[in-house]
Amino acid sequence: MLDVLNGSWEGLLFVFHWKTFMFMMMGISVGMIFGLIPGLSGLTGMSLLLPIAITQPPETAVAFLLGMYSVTTQTDAIPAVLIGVPGTAAAQATYLDGYPMAKRGEAGRALSASYFASVWGTLVSTVVIILFLPVLRNVIDNFASPEFFMTSLFGLVLASSLVGTSVARGLIVAFLGLLLSTIGFAEYARQSRFTMDIPYLEAGIPIVPIALGLFALPEVLDMLLKRSSIAGDGNDLDPKTGALAGFRDTMRNRWLVLRTGLIGCVSGMIPGLGGTVAEWLSYGHAVQSAKDSSMFGKGDIRGVIAPESGTAAQKPGALVPTLALGIPGNASMAVMMGALLIVGIRPGPSMLFENLPLTFQMTWTVVISNLIVAFLCLWLQRYLIKICFVRADIIAPTIFCFMIVGAMLSTNGIGDIVLFGIFGVVGYIFKHSDWPRVPLIIGFVLGGLLENNLWITTRRYDAAFLWERPIVIVLEIMIVAIVSSVLFARMRKQRVQVAQSEQSFED
Repeated sequence: MLDVLNGSWEGLLFVFHWKTFMFMMMGISVGMIFGLIPGLSGLTGMSLLLPIAITQPPETAVAFLLGMYSVTTQTDAIPAVLIGVPGTAAAQATYLDGYPMAKRGEAGRALSASYFASVWGTLVSTVVIILFLPVLRNVIDNFASPEFFMTSLFGLVLASSLVGTSVARGLIVAFLGLLLSTIGFAEYARQSRFTMDIPYLEAGIPIVPIALGLFALPEVLDMLLKRSSIAGDGNDLDPKTGALAGFRDTMRNRWLVLRTGLIGCVSGMIPGLGGTVAEWLSYGHAVQSAKDSSMFGKGDIRGVIAPESGTAAQKPGALVPTLALGIPGNASMAVMMGALLIVGIRPGPSMLFENLPLTFQMTWTVVISNLIVAFLCLWLQRYLIKICFVRADIIAPTIFCFMIVGAMLSTNGIGDIVLFGIFGVVGYIFKHSDWPRVPLIIGFVLGGLLENNLWITTRRYDAAFLWERPIVIVLEIMIVAIVSSVLFARMRKQRVQVAQSEQSFED
């Protein structure tokens, strides 16, 4: 435990190195804007900033990316509360009670509560990680190639089955990501695969053009096609009042913050769940545990506090599988994992031993970023809200030019632009045809890990690893249980919808 505390202290000192802190503040500034603009998100920002981050040392790169990623779920509450338009998907539950509060003149109270709930949720998650880390390291010591393979498969199946409206579509998209990861020269097989004699593909396809095209370009195109202000017309709401009332509400509901912080942390640790799942689990817990739930959806402050705490807490939690196992906790962590590999850091058990200070630097970056942005939002929110009304035809071309430059930084070749365009089209089609995009990027990142560990496992253990290793058996049972539960839940929902439609037809 002593080495964990020492690593935590060293990581905290890394955060406050002048260059690291400067890049973290730059990331925070960008993240605040991306949270404010409806349609953009931490994933889009991570994709856009990745080309800049990979030119920096590891400590600076992670501070830059995590500074941006950490704060989007705080500023996304501003448009959700003030104008009823969630800045990201992770603010949808906040909107349910935050916007009704704004309409009755309590916007400042709702926003203040959301900021402080995010800070406390992040702190709860960090404390859990510090306490849980010694146990996690003992578990990781028992991991070999079979466990890494099955854990990767578990994260891939989980992300594929829980994202989108169709399990089959999620699995198909994840399989497509796996296929894309096989492009290039395979060292163990000593042969090129799917390169079609194109030199650009020999080294494999880079993640930056894929992430930019898949997630960022469709959002920018939609913004441009609106030909109006990004968030539409707003109301004359005063976000300045109620800051102290929001702080009191958070302290009054401190046990709710603690419970939803734990829910968010665990949701982050499970690969594939992400902020949206943590948000709705936290909101559902708030409704179920309330003695009087009649005001939820009509302007209950607990409906703001719970989802904001849970969403913020999942971000430090998502670092655990990403760093300890090399399994991205969510799509943004998949991009972060790609950035770490590019700057020379290989996620895995070594992050809990040799690179423990860097691991804690990433955790502290999330915490400190949330603290900083909470006070910045309280001070600047009267001005920040104006960004929500910038015309899309002004901001979209600027972002598009930045994406073109960012995509070319991977190999400085025209192939990056072609790849960016191809995946931009794919991302746009997927977005507007109800096909999930997250499984593709997770499948692409996990593909190499899955293939290498499967190759080592089958040669050392044959097929016996499937029934001889306890951790593998547990993960197999969990995969079957999760897929079965998701399938049954969606079949039950379809039956209910059919029955309701038949009833309405008879009426």
